[in-house]
Amino acid sequence: MSTKTALKAAKAAIDAKKWDEAAQQANLVLEKDPQNYFAKLFLGRALDKLDKLEDAAKAYRDAANIKPDEAPAWLGLRGLYENKSLAPTTVDEYTRVGIKLAEIFAAADDAHKAQTAIDKLVDNARARGTKQQYANALATQLPSSSIYSCLEGRLPDPAKTYTRIAEIFEEEENKRITSEIANRRTRIGATTEGVTKDVKREVYGGSDLEHIYEQIIDWTNDDDLRREYEEKLLQRAYDHLLVLQEGRKKEKLDKVMKLAHDMVVIKHPYTLAWEIELEWRSGLDVGP
Repeated sequence: MSTKTALKAAKAAIDAKKWDEAAQQANLVLEKDPQNYFAKLFLGRALDKLDKLEDAAKAYRDAANIKPDEAPAWLGLRGLYENKSLAPTTVDEYTRVGIKLAEIFAAADDAHKAQTAIDKLVDNARARGTKQQYANALATQLPSSSIYSCLEGRLPDPAKTYTRIAEIFEEEENKRITSEIANRRTRIGATTEGVTKDVKREVYGGSDLEHIYEQIIDWTNDDDLRREYEEKLLQRAYDHLLVLQEGRKKEKLDKVMKLAHDMVVIKHPYTLAWEIELEWRSGLDVGP
C-alpha cells in the first residue's frame, strides 16, 4: 500500500471513528516515512480517542516538531491537555502550547484566535495550576510577552496584570518565609533573629517583586495606586537592605535613599521615606 493510500485510509477511519484502524494505517505510513506530518496528526487523534493520552501527546509533539509554525498539531496538544486526567501535570505545557498557538495566529493576522489562545491558557492555569503557574500564565498578557504587540488593546491593562502578579508573589513569599523560619528554628544553635535574616535574605534575593512594583508604578494611570506601590517598593527595598550582608549593601542603599528622597521632594507623607531622608543623610548607620 502506498503512503498516499494509507493516509487516505487513516483519514477515512478517523471520519468513521474507527480509531484502532486509523492508528494502524497511520503507523503503516510512519514505517516508511517517519517524518510524515499528517500521519503523526492522524496517529495523535486516534490515540487520543483510544485514551492512550501520553502516546497521543508524543505523536502531536512529533508533528509539531516537524512543522512548528502550523497550528493543527498544537491544537491537538491543547485539546489533549484539557483532559482532566492530564491537567495537574501539564499546566506549564498547556501555557507553552497556548503561547505558540497565539504566535501562529498573530502571524496570520488573526487577533481573535490569538487572544482566545491567551485567554484559554490563563483560565487553565487559574483553574488547575499552582499560584506560580497562574502568575506565569498572566505574564503572557504583559508587554514583555511575544504576543503583546499584536494584542495590545485587547489584553487587560498591564498595571492590573502586574498588580495581580504582585499579589500572588506577596502571598507565596510570605508563606515561604513563615514556613522556612519555622523549620530552621529547630536547628541546633539557631536563633530567631539569625534565622529570620537568613530566610529573608534568600527569599528577597531571588524575588522579582521590586521589579514588578516598578512596572506597576510605570504603567498605572491611577495616582492612588502609584503612591501605594511607591510605598511598597521603598518598604521592600528597605527590608532587603536590612538583611543584606556587609559589603553587599551599597547598590541597595543607593536605591533606598533615592526612593526616599524622591518621595520627600514631592512631600509624600510616608513616614519611612522621611525617616531615611532626615536620619540617614545625617550620618546614621544603615540598620542593624
